[in-house]
Amino acid sequence: MRFTVPMGVAALAWLAAGCGKDEVRVYQAPQDAPSVAAATAAAPANPAGTASPSGASAGTESVASQTGVDSAASERPAVPWTVPAGWEEKPASGMRVASYAVKRPDGRSADISVVAMGGAAGGELENVNRWRNQIGLEPVTEADLASQRSIVPAGNRQVVMYELDGKKAVLEEKYAARTLAAILPAGEMTVFFKITGENALVAEQKPQFLAWLKSVDTGGGGGGGGEVAPETSAATPAASSGSTAGGGTDGLPNWQVPSGWKAAGPKPMRLASFDIPDAAGNGDVSISKLNGDGGGLLANVNRWRGQVGLAPLEASALEANSTALTTAGGDRGTWVELKGADKTILGAIVARDGVSWFFKMTAPVSVAAQNREAFEKFVRSVRF
Repeated sequence: MRFTVPMGVAALAWLAAGCGKDEVRVYQAPQDAPSVAAATAAAPANPAGTASPSGASAGTESVASQTGVDSAASERPAVPWTVPAGWEEKPASGMRVASYAVKRPDGRSADISVVAMGGAAGGELENVNRWRNQIGLEPVTEADLASQRSIVPAGNRQVVMYELDGKKAVLEEKYAARTLAAILPAGEMTVFFKITGENALVAEQKPQFLAWLKSVDTGGGGGGGGEVAPETSAATPAASSGSTAGGGTDGLPNWQVPSGWKAAGPKPMRLASFDIPDAAGNGDVSISKLNGDGGGLLANVNRWRGQVGLAPLEASALEANSTALTTAGGDRGTWVELKGADKTILGAIVARDGVSWFFKMTAPVSVAAQNREAFEKFVRSVRF
């Protein structure tokens, strides 16, 4: 069965990293009424986080009652993960795609959320400091992040996770709080998985949280959930050498397609895709665009670095780790080569007329090395 995200909840796109592909999976969240914010005036803005647990000084979140709900709404659609035993499902509301809760008879509780946002959603440092503020911790600097982050599995991906141990009684002025939060880049979106609540309870729930992340269907042969993608034939013909895109009739620039590439057509969050068949593992080429700077050059480069297991760069190091590139049409861009342990990303970001174009190849290290020159020629051949 296929699902779509209902109105009122932004599209949730899951990056399928298996075999180096950027497939996108979209799922339906429960169709509940919008939330009614109950945050205090002192509560900080929280675009990429979740509402603080019940009783936290950072504010709470409640759900308005819903009338006239169709009886079919009670049938919960499949979600792309396995919900741990003991987690109580809550309505998806506000910017949340999914919500759960864990409660104890003595009043302790933990709040679990999934939030999806476009681009880098403010960046890693901003979100970490927001989460720290919610549980009474002081902000940290970019240089502090490396010592605080850990790498954990999410489906067939490796993602960044933070464990923040609060010391102040911020929950009902009675309990200290703890937060576990994982950041999953998903195409041109970022998905946040987070549990916040009474310190000891969240620590107790850490194995369940990690198992939940591991169960997430990130594609490439993962778990359940309905994929939404254009229908394509089983055998996609190889693009002929020197072929071009639609000359502007389809909104795409012209380019020279290398011999052996197979046109994979448009996909969600993409304008065009190509496969590069190889015995060592297929390479995947994607073309997409976002308005403005798409979240910023540094944020996008660091997002790609995370996808191959590399640590993020400081702003001061970006120039030394990238090169300038000029297309055949005279547009200037930035070229990066990101080599991980078993996967490489070659990418170019070209800004033109208030839009950022993303050209990206993801492939096993050996396949990327063999196709590096062809991909660079492809990007340089672009004429808008």
